[in-house]
Amino acid sequence: MNSMDIFPVFAFAVLFFVGYLVLRWFKPKKDPLGINGKLIWVDRGRKTKPFFNKEFRVLGKPDLMYKLASSGVLAVEYKSRKGRIYESDVVQAKTAALAARGDGYRVSQILVKTKGTQQYFNLPASDSALFQEIQQYVAYTRAAKQGINLKALPQRYKCKTCAYSQGCESRA
Repeated sequence: MNSMDIFPVFAFAVLFFVGYLVLRWFKPKKDPLGINGKLIWVDRGRKTKPFFNKEFRVLGKPDLMYKLASSGVLAVEYKSRKGRIYESDVVQAKTAALAARGDGYRVSQILVKTKGTQQYFNLPASDSALFQEIQQYVAYTRAAKQGINLKALPQRYKCKTCAYSQGCESRA
């Protein structure tokens, strides 16, 4: 077998390898969460200032925000637990989205994700309509912050993990 017989096989192998590298280089990188969008904002903990919506006087910060390929911004609220998504998680994510809107991010959707499940929520286009969805929780939180004694409304699943459950008079 002479070197001229091997050349076409070698050339094909080199072209195949170069083609593979080019495709890999230009292929869009898959986001770890599977989100089709560009990561535009990350909460880096205490050093990250929360967003504030002056009109509705709410503040908050999502864990991540993505500019979606379709349109709008997706805010992500990640919970490190394995369990289900609670209503309070959704309210927290909606509040953070409204706060981010106050700083110019047009959040149109939220994703609440735990280690075991995830759920997307489309948000109303209007800030007023979004605030209406969380208004009762905002009022409740503001009353508690002002020192007003509020009636505890525990649910059994919350009592199981509460650090104060042994001495609580309001156990479910």
